[in-house]
Amino acid sequence: MENGFTGLNSSRQSSVALERVNDVASHMFSQYTDYRNAGANADVIFEEIYQNMKSVSDYLKQTFSARGVSVENIRCERDSSTQSIVMSVLWRKIGFTLATNTLPSYVEQRGGKRMTCYRIIATNGDCSKIIKNNPEDYVDKLLNDEVASLYVPSNKSDACELRARFLSNDIFTLTHQQAAKEFFLKVVEYICGGGTKHPEREFSSQFINQFGRLY
Repeated sequence: MENGFTGLNSSRQSSVALERVNDVASHMFSQYTDYRNAGANADVIFEEIYQNMKSVSDYLKQTFSARGVSVENIRCERDSSTQSIVMSVLWRKIGFTLATNTLPSYVEQRGGKRMTCYRIIATNGDCSKIIKNNPEDYVDKLLNDEVASLYVPSNKSDACELRARFLSNDIFTLTHQQAAKEFFLKVVEYICGGGTKHPEREFSSQFINQFGRLY
């Protein structure tokens, strides 16, 4: 079968087709460049989050130890295979991962503008285990436990966007210098500053009919 693009330079129609293909190539190259630059910026912020995580972990060990609490379950870990970092604080686990950035992707900003960016997902739980235990659908599983995401643009002069799921996806704009610390602290405050309610189940009419009312 003859390729539809064979001899594209032989006519005006072919020239127009080449222009259209070139426009597509230019668009995809722009996306690729933004994706690559956003990735470099996100790597810097991710490393800063990890350094903050280690500092906070060390401080928590000191303060809980002074209160007579075992600090065996206070630590931070890094898993390069899943591009994840996880901090354990007693019964809590807080995760951050870059694992979902497998292709150029964008987020819609206010006003409808699209921003090609990298995403750092914060999870209530061990994101590294989620990824390893769900190799086929880890993105959906991560989103189930997501508490917030930081979107990092390709241009350092453009603001990062922190979208907090626990605040109805409110958007906070942060400079690249602010992003790591503010993102990390907001997530820690939300996960560790809350509580866990005992599970309950309402008595059904079937239960009441079977055992009768207590009074």
